[in-house]
Amino acid sequence: MREALYTTDDQEAWEAAMPAHASVFGSIGYARIVQRHTGYPAQLMAVSSDEGRIVYPFLLRPVSSLPFAGGYRSWWDTFTPEYTGPIGFGAVTTALRDTFRACWDRLCAEEGIIAEFAHLHPSHRHAGLLRADDVHFNREIVVIDLTLSEEELWRASFNDHCRRNIRRAEREHVRVFEGRTKADIREFHRIYTMTMERHNADARYFFPFEYFWSFREEMPDNSLFLFALRQDQIIAAKLYLFDDKEMYDFLGGMDIDYRRYGAAHAIIYAAIQSGRRYGKRRIILGGGYRPNDGVYQFKASFSPLRLPFSTYRRIHHPALYADLCQAWTEYYGCSSRQETEYFPVYRAVPLHDEGRAREVGG
Repeated sequence: MREALYTTDDQEAWEAAMPAHASVFGSIGYARIVQRHTGYPAQLMAVSSDEGRIVYPFLLRPVSSLPFAGGYRSWWDTFTPEYTGPIGFGAVTTALRDTFRACWDRLCAEEGIIAEFAHLHPSHRHAGLLRADDVHFNREIVVIDLTLSEEELWRASFNDHCRRNIRRAEREHVRVFEGRTKADIREFHRIYTMTMERHNADARYFFPFEYFWSFREEMPDNSLFLFALRQDQIIAAKLYLFDDKEMYDFLGGMDIDYRRYGAAHAIIYAAIQSGRRYGKRRIILGGGYRPNDGVYQFKASFSPLRLPFSTYRRIHHPALYADLCQAWTEYYGCSSRQETEYFPVYRAVPLHDEGRAREVGG
């Protein structure tokens, strides 16, 4: 068994262990983008045998960035890129699984990792690699089967509402094109920011122009910017990421003044055609903000297929975790029994305390 821990400086080794074509979100290009944007170090643990390997991309967040955690200068928690968690390749034997678990637990102990959070891939690539009791179902997400023919997609996958909007976009002469230039990406930034402002999104969902442009610089072969144009006006935009088999609906937005023209449906329809042309097997559209909300219904109009999306939540140092949660309740004046879906709890920002929310690091 061989064990290695890579940083974003180890490009050749990272790409060999976790190539972008196997997992676009586990790639070194995506790790660099997130690391540069958040300031959190990105790393990749790889444990391998002659027949297989297990890789685990993650980012380290310092607990010391929290305003109520002054005594925790050398402690961390981890989170993963979207749709990753640990992933096995080749023959994942019991011995390889056991070695990976032992290596990861030792790393968490040596590095002072208090809590671990992972966004898991819906294909259960993590099966058998994580403690089952710490895997939590989050929600169902919408998936489009790109192996269907054009006729099957139109007849059996799209619902009536979806077909009507695609036809409406055609009648309104909405044209979809791929964006590549800085001017295109600046338009994407404008549309996306406008959309986030309209939804009163949390600050973490706002990104500078440089964040979007970095996908063209770091991941030109694994990213696709699509724009909907009507009468020389860009009215909607989407960013897709993809690896060998799957496309992911990642970020996007729409000028709400033009929503009646079916532009959002037109972009996804164009993405479907691109995915089929490039030999992808499916598009993972994701879900909504809440169960069965408008965003979910919009995505569901393209396909009846669903996959379960789950997260992984593990506490490695229960006593320290409890201390931090207590410090959190005292800082925000919350009840210690206040329910929150956020993990780790001590990084949640209570909605009633917007003034202090702006002070929280991490």
